[in-house]
Amino acid sequence: MLAFVKIKIMINVEKILSQIKHNCNISDARFWGTYSLCGLLLRLRELYRIENGLLPWEKPLTEDVGRWINEREELWRKLQNSDLTDIKINGDNFNAFDERKINNILNPSGLLYGAGYGLYMKPVFFIAEIISHEKTDGYDIYIAGREYARDLSDYPAMLQNKTIISRFDMARLLIWNKFEEMRCKNIPCRLSYAFGQYGLNREQDITKETYENINQIALSEAKGYIYHELGEAYEGKILGEEWKQFLLSLPHSSAEVFVRSVKDVLSDTSEKGMLKHIIENEKSGSLGFYNVFLSGFRKIIFPEMAEAFEKFRENKNWDIIEKARKTGYEKTSMYSRKLLDIYHNHKSDINILCKLIEQEINSFQK
Repeated sequence: MLAFVKIKIMINVEKILSQIKHNCNISDARFWGTYSLCGLLLRLRELYRIENGLLPWEKPLTEDVGRWINEREELWRKLQNSDLTDIKINGDNFNAFDERKINNILNPSGLLYGAGYGLYMKPVFFIAEIISHEKTDGYDIYIAGREYARDLSDYPAMLQNKTIISRFDMARLLIWNKFEEMRCKNIPCRLSYAFGQYGLNREQDITKETYENINQIALSEAKGYIYHELGEAYEGKILGEEWKQFLLSLPHSSAEVFVRSVKDVLSDTSEKGMLKHIIENEKSGSLGFYNVFLSGFRKIIFPEMAEAFEKFRENKNWDIIEKARKTGYEKTSMYSRKLLDIYHNHKSDINILCKLIEQEINSFQK
């Protein structure tokens, strides 16, 4: 357990953690139904690890996890109609989303608070140790380390106003899960390429050195996720406030997922984005993982990348990847403007708006 931390004033860290965790539980109680049953169970298992201080490769007892899940589901039933609460620190109340003011108090103690909205406007909260902090292009950029509390969401990075946070714990979890997946495959695949660039393969025994390598890969990839958020911020300025209103207007539907996916690809392919960073630094391992995680609507929206990556694996020609990036950017830039036009013309009728976006989805899938 964390003890009292002395900065300019004394703060009760445990009390702050409990308040943040309470809001995490309220968020989960409201939105757990947005996950598939399998997805929910996997997220609960990982949340159990976080709350019990377990590393991704440490195996919890099945009966302990089962008991904890039952208790958590009972807690959700009690909280499903509850409102998010302010964070109270030394007698002052702070809105749960006022991460700037809360971090002004927490940062000197080495702690970082994250708050925002995810898919379907699910509130996202976490508190973690600070690994590093720097300023780039006017943004405060943090890499967060060990997380002490979080909700079910597992976003590896987030942008909130002028703050970008990349989450090492989430990156390591993603990388470890993919490492285990690779070890179950009998043929070479994109996963084996990505890990191979970092010196890992599916045949080798798992040792302490393996875990250290996973940590290094996760830290490297966490640094790369920052550039997705920088691209997100840069392209967000170009699209303007109307894009935010567009997202807010969409109900919990595939339309919202699709629109967010267009923005994700736009951000990755931006001059300020993740792919540009990968290309300029010739990070072949990161390129491999980018293709591993390119799925769903994003893969449909950006088919040029899959073809370019297969050619790249043969000849290591970065110009092929750069050409795909530029094509992807031009296409999603044009498409995002088209979606904004649809929103501008039909925002008064959400049903029609969603139907038109569904038509766009169908046109992509043909």
